Amino acid sequence: MATGFTHEAPVSNSVEWLTPEWIFDALGARFDLDPCSPGKGLTHVPASHHLTVKEDGLALPWVGRVWCNPPYGPGIDRWLRKCAQLAEDQVGSAIALVPNRTDTRWFQETMQHADSALLLAGRVKFHRGTKHAPPTGSPGTGSAFIAYGTWADTTLRTSNLPGIFIDHHHTKGRQ
Repeated sequence: MATGFTHEAPVSNSVEWLTPEWIFDALGARFDLDPCSPGKGLTHVPASHHLTVKEDGLALPWVGRVWCNPPYGPGIDRWLRKCAQLAEDQVGSAIALVPNRTDTRWFQETMQHADSALLLAGRVKFHRGTKHAPPTGSPGTGSAFIAYGTWADTTLRTSNLPGIFIDHHHTKGRQ
C-alpha cells in the first residue's frame, strides 16, 4: 500500500553525477572553471578550464565564475567551503549543484555562507561516465543549486530553472 512517500533509490553507488545540458541552457551562463570535471569534452559544462581528479581541484586556486558539481559523498562540505571562500575573498563567484539534503549538517553549514539557493523542482537525470551516455542516473534525491557571490546569485535568480528560490540575504545567521 502506498503511503504517499516515494524514495527513488540511486542507480549506482557512484559519487559522480554529470550534469545534463538543459541545466546550462536554463542557467544561460558560461563559467571560467569546473574544478570537479571528468575532463574537457566529457561534460556539458560550458567552462574555459576543467580540473580533473588528477589535478585535484581542491588543492588548486579558484578564480572567476566557477561551476561546482562535487562528488556526492563524504567530503562534499570541503568543496562547498571552497565555493564560499571564493566569494568571501572576492576573487570569484560559484554555483554549486548538490543533493537536496536540507537535513544534513553540511547543507545547514553551507547555507550559512550562501547568498541564495534554488531547490529544483523534480529530479535530475544525470549522465553516467560521459556527456554522450543517456541521462538516466539519479542520486536518489532532488537537487539544489547554491549561489556564492553576486554573479552566482544573479545567475540563479534570473535563470529558467524551475523550483523554489531562497534569498539567503534575509536569512543568513538564523539558527
